[in-house]
Amino acid sequence: MSPADVDRALWFRRFGPPLDALTLESAPARPRPPGQARVRMVAAAINPSDLIPITGAYRHRVSPPRVAGYEGLGVVAEADDPNLVGRRVLPLRGDGTWRTTVDADPELLILVPDDIPVDIAARAYINPLAAMLMLEAHPVAGRRVLLTAAGSACARMLAAWALADGAREVVAVHRSPIHRATLAAIGTTPVGQDDPTLISRAARCDLAFDAVGGPLADAILAALPRPADLVSYGLLSGSPFRPVAGGPTLRRFHLRDRLEGVANDEWRGWFDRLWPRLRRADFLPDVRPFPLDDWREALAAFDEPGRTFKPMLAF
Repeated sequence: MSPADVDRALWFRRFGPPLDALTLESAPARPRPPGQARVRMVAAAINPSDLIPITGAYRHRVSPPRVAGYEGLGVVAEADDPNLVGRRVLPLRGDGTWRTTVDADPELLILVPDDIPVDIAARAYINPLAAMLMLEAHPVAGRRVLLTAAGSACARMLAAWALADGAREVVAVHRSPIHRATLAAIGTTPVGQDDPTLISRAARCDLAFDAVGGPLADAILAALPRPADLVSYGLLSGSPFRPVAGGPTLRRFHLRDRLEGVANDEWRGWFDRLWPRLRRADFLPDVRPFPLDDWREALAAFDEPGRTFKPMLAF
């Protein structure tokens, strides 16, 4: 049986820690659903948003059994439209992407420009799109910006693009000192989470993007000026934070909220605006590819403290 006759996928059929709940399964290739495009996957990044649903944290909207993974790059192998065959695409907003073949709605496929390399295209959805949409919703020109989890890919994009969009300063709050040099190279002001100057620096900012929550967000909220805005887009600490009465305005951002009811033309237009930004994304961490068979090693690498690379599944 040739590889084209077999579909291999990382399934979770129950909730639990990803290393325990995921299984790599092989099955005969399924028939292509009518009207769908069949995409042979090339690479898929590993993000917190891929792993957290497996634990059951979002069980109100994500239920097993299902294939894991939300983003990745592939090549169209079969489609009703012959012009699509052979094109590099992002097969998004449908089936899980941690599998050798993904069937996708052609209207939702994102065509990838030829000059975008694999390692950028395969991670062009979750973090870049969130960063761009947040900056469009909260313009930064002339403002002093603070962001947490600064070593993450999304925060690095927020930082670099905020400076490109005219921010006066970006205070990049990081947990591991290993990120300090690269954050400074982007042009930010790196500050450790436990740095005693963090509070005084936060007091000078008028916009914050927070992905951590918990005590760190509490401290930043208490320090920000009253007219400031804090955009919460994650809770990496696993803990909520407490709003400050009469304090900064709290704003929530979740990519899934923006996807609700978005028209196909607007959806594709987002990426038309995103590709030029990604052509200037040399500040992103290097990729370390892992064959699909080595998915356990890939997840272990993802959990390495102070990691400076992006683990990526290669198909």
